[in-house]
Amino acid sequence: MNQIFSLFIPKDKIFQPLFEEGAENLSAISAALVLFIRSKDPEAKAKLAKEIKKLELIGDKATDTIYNELNKNFIVPFDKQDVHALATKIDDIADDILATVLNMELYQLDTSNQAMLKLAEIITKMCTELCKAIKEIKHFKNKQLIIDICLLVGQLESKADRLYEQSISLLFDHENDAISLIRQSEILSQLEKTTDKCDDLANVIETIFLKNA
Repeated sequence: MNQIFSLFIPKDKIFQPLFEEGAENLSAISAALVLFIRSKDPEAKAKLAKEIKKLELIGDKATDTIYNELNKNFIVPFDKQDVHALATKIDDIADDILATVLNMELYQLDTSNQAMLKLAEIITKMCTELCKAIKEIKHFKNKQLIIDICLLVGQLESKADRLYEQSISLLFDHENDAISLIRQSEILSQLEKTTDKCDDLANVIETIFLKNA
């Protein structure tokens, strides 16, 4: 019935492009996060931080546009609450990445901590997969791909949890400077929470597919 009903609904030319813009922005901002943590050159790090701030603003603009269109349009591609949830979860991830980078800058933190890099790489992998899933929303055909992506994102979130727990344990065992310990543990916690947000987005995507596929 959903497939028959969809034949009579005008093709979405507003929301899907904005969802995909937000998803591609997540891939870009998460990749920039990895480069920021890897870099040892202060000038290069400053440029990457500036790029991350720019990307976060682009994401904010797309999210605000979705909210505005949601209020103006009677016909939406799927349930309005799900449209709002999808836009919000995409925005949450970008916000968390920016907050992490801002704190790293504020603390002038040494980002050579390998756990930070590994967590950032997990976030990038999750965002790349979520971008693929969001692009599938336009036709609701490849259900198995969505299931596989959501499963993978869940597995990556569990991997991030274990990595976070191990890194905190090692940090408390080997870091003698109390201030550095607090700052490093805060950044690790922020990165781990970002993986949680990625898993939240996967759950929203899966819910949308189950309702509409």
